[in-house]
Amino acid sequence: MKLGKLLQVEKIVEEILRKEELTRVDDCFLILRVIQKMYPEFTGRSFAYVMMNGKKHGISFESITRARRKVQKKHPELVDKKTEETREAEQLEYMEFNNENHIPGL
Repeated sequence: MKLGKLLQVEKIVEEILRKEELTRVDDCFLILRVIQKMYPEFTGRSFAYVMMNGKKHGISFESITRARRKVQKKHPELVDKKTEETREAEQLEYMEFNNENHIPGL
């Protein structure tokens, strides 16, 4: 994704996080709102359609969640504390899972 598009995603993510508290708690809802803002032609389309056509239209869920993390790092007032604690606990679980299930050579 090009720098201009990444900056646009970051700006839109910040705007949405400021307006809608639920987007601070639920990444799926944040992704939905960003897609609605950036790609209104996808509004009302089926989930399958969005998933099968998103890449060719430049939709990147990962870019949206990365932008959320970056915005929340710059603006801690946009962080939902309970959600942050849950995400940190899940991150530790993933790290544990990766360490326990690491298969050399893969």
